[in-house]
Amino acid sequence: MVGQDFRHALHAGNRVYGTLITNTSPKMFDSVLSLGLDFVFLCTEHSTYNPETLSWMCRAFKAAGINPVVRILEPSPFLATQALDAGACSVLVPYVEDVEDVLALIGAVKYRPLKGKKLQRILHGDETLSAEMQAYILAHNRHNSLLINIESPTGVQNLDTFLSYKAPGGSGVDGIVLGPHDLSTSYEMPEKYASEEFLRLSRGIIQDTRAKGVAAGGHTGYRNSLDLSIDWAQHGANIILHCSDFYFAADKAQHDFNRIKNSLGESSTNSTSQESI
Repeated sequence: MVGQDFRHALHAGNRVYGTLITNTSPKMFDSVLSLGLDFVFLCTEHSTYNPETLSWMCRAFKAAGINPVVRILEPSPFLATQALDAGACSVLVPYVEDVEDVLALIGAVKYRPLKGKKLQRILHGDETLSAEMQAYILAHNRHNSLLINIESPTGVQNLDTFLSYKAPGGSGVDGIVLGPHDLSTSYEMPEKYASEEFLRLSRGIIQDTRAKGVAAGGHTGYRNSLDLSIDWAQHGANIILHCSDFYFAADKAQHDFNRIKNSLGESSTNSTSQESI
């Protein structure tokens, strides 16, 4: 499910499943293929990849039929086009709040190779593409999709406007992804992911977005986050972006070592890292 097939699945409301991959070992590739994922999440905001390695990862997963989603460092159209040039099919943009940023990102992802003053006039409705150019832009960008992180009160307030923007072929924004760590802290309930207040907030954003026909979900980027992934899925999320390779490894290692210790009459280790991504 790559490129336009992935984008069509988002717009159809189909569930798509993925996780964050930080391990750049070639052996990790085979392990990921065995999981039956629809996409992989490669985060350049909080993780470190050699640019050449990131590009190889994007192209390898794409060739294997798994959609590469790359999160860029900030809401920058230049970083968005760089990610696409590296081989990403989908660009995820962190902490989106401003209307002009979203317009610029739609321009970068959905109107390539147009840029500069001409693109600005088109994005603001001051110029219209000819039928020939419309067809060309649509074909040229058919495999690209734009996802935005909603992580603050301002982002939530402007969400309806973000979702109203159009691009050749349909929506400008193809989906939203909640970032629970930043969302909880910006609403002054840090890491209270299981609280009724946070669940009501996050469920409401997902449900409102899905009611508008736009894909929605969230990245549960911390250990022991399965309950939140399930809760969001049960409340309408169709982007199921669960956890990460290194947290899966930590949880599994802790589980196995505790079983060994318990079999020998020793006490378990139950501490977990508070780090979130």
